[in-house]
Amino acid sequence: MPVERRRSPRIELLGQLHGRVVAYDVSVVVRNVSLGGLSLESTFPFTVGVVHSFRLTLGDESSVELRGTILRCVEELAPDGGKRYITGVQFVDDAGGDDEGIDGLMNRL
Repeated sequence: MPVERRRSPRIELLGQLHGRVVAYDVSVVVRNVSLGGLSLESTFPFTVGVVHSFRLTLGDESSVELRGTILRCVEELAPDGGKRYITGVQFVDDAGGDDEGIDGLMNRL
């Protein structure tokens, strides 16, 4: 059994949360999220170590924009035979960050 290294438990989302990469204005599939980060699926790779802004939106249109560092990005074969990338993101604690935003978002999930 793998050792759990995350500080915060992840919540599986089942389509409850929609994600966008702000700089690229493209959608990504949010697989799960925690207070410390998220896992996403995309059709393009992310570079490890780079910080991106992500807009996370619930079905009620409430949203939060958070910054996160790419910790890992793994290429997989998608069910349709194409490539997909599973990416792990750790939220960045900015001095002016939106800490209440992720807390509020998590409470609404």
